[in-house]
Amino acid sequence: MIRPIIEITKEMKEIFGHYELTKKELKRTEELIDKIENQRITISVIGQFKRGKSMLVNAMLGDDILPIGIVPVTAVVTTIEHGERAATVRFNNGIIKEIPFDAMSDYINEQSNSDNHLGVRQVMVYSPADFLDGGITLVDTPGVGSVHQKNTDEAYAFVKESDAVIFMLSVDSPINQIEVDFLKNAKEFASKFYFVVNKIDTIDEDDLGDYVAYCTELIKKLMEVDRIQLFPVSAKKKIGVEELKEAVRHDCETTVRDIIEQSAGLKMKDIGASALSQIMLYRTTLQMTQKQFEYTFDELEKTFDDLRREAEEYAEHFRSNPRMLEAKLNDIRNSLSAEVSRLFRIDYYYDITAVDFYRGGKVDEDGRRDLREDFINAVNDIFDELEQTIKSVFMFKEENTYTVTQRIYDVNKLTRRLVRLKTELERTPLEQARIDANKKPEFRKVNCE
Repeated sequence: MIRPIIEITKEMKEIFGHYELTKKELKRTEELIDKIENQRITISVIGQFKRGKSMLVNAMLGDDILPIGIVPVTAVVTTIEHGERAATVRFNNGIIKEIPFDAMSDYINEQSNSDNHLGVRQVMVYSPADFLDGGITLVDTPGVGSVHQKNTDEAYAFVKESDAVIFMLSVDSPINQIEVDFLKNAKEFASKFYFVVNKIDTIDEDDLGDYVAYCTELIKKLMEVDRIQLFPVSAKKKIGVEELKEAVRHDCETTVRDIIEQSAGLKMKDIGASALSQIMLYRTTLQMTQKQFEYTFDELEKTFDDLRREAEEYAEHFRSNPRMLEAKLNDIRNSLSAEVSRLFRIDYYYDITAVDFYRGGKVDEDGRRDLREDFINAVNDIFDELEQTIKSVFMFKEENTYTVTQRIYDVNKLTRRLVRLKTELERTPLEQARIDANKKPEFRKVNCE
């Protein structure tokens, strides 16, 4: 008999509460439980930059809340919930500041908050819009693929928080590799997708039909489904927006619990894999003597040095080739995973974040883009993550033999439980609740006049 996702999630929460090492996983799990129990759904509008995401959010809410225009580029995640009109900024240092509603641009826009120099973690907006009533949080995310790497990183990071996704495309550009990669990442965490083709007022009906047919077939293959929900809209002229809202509201009224539970199941796979790696690394280091640990860590540091030299040489040759640098970064991750496996005899899991080398960097005198600094920084971030994990793990080691033995016994027991639960999640029919994205018509014809 297959258990409900909420039961599996609560058991995982109990496991994560045993050790400081899984504090991050515990927090994520508690948030998922709260979502399920209170049926609070997060619907994120995501996609490449300048697809009209902010304009669509305004059109859906019937309120010009978010800054739009030719120049503005969203720099930070902006959440909109139901309530009296207000705006609050949450900074990376934990400070929360209420701001005037008309001052949001100073924190949201790339032009005002370049490279997020203000250290904004999130802007939280409240609106009395009827669409949000009933527990919907609508999220405007930074676009991927712009010259601002931090915007791409923020967008990828927030995908993990999404239960449902409104994925934005536009008729002025075919689906590209950046969008394909982003979509593949999003489907690992969200259980419900609405695909929107924007700017339909700029092309004739025949061209729109061809574009929609092309997108539909490509997306079905990427999502591995027979049907998708695709909505042609013009956010600017508010064409087709009501059809999109109607579909979202219908699902939130009829299948919201299924959507949230299935997205929680997808997220718990990621959380479980991360926690399992941390616990197994903890178990391995507990069994080491101080001398063994110092020797093993020195060996790992040598690997860091070798890979760093290799990376610097590689960057010299391919400093203007983003695809080669991206591939090399994955090679380094794989090399480190293999080295951790050799030294600690465990499988180390990387929580891989997006690194977009297709933009950014410096421009040489010959006009070529120099991506060396961006690449080396990304490599060092990988090293730092692993180094901090191992050092924090060893801090828990105690000299008392009995205590260490008892901890090893407890960790072994917890590991077996976690493996069992992770296997149970894999067997749960999550795909069924990719929530019959397939029961609705593939797209609705709208009048572009």
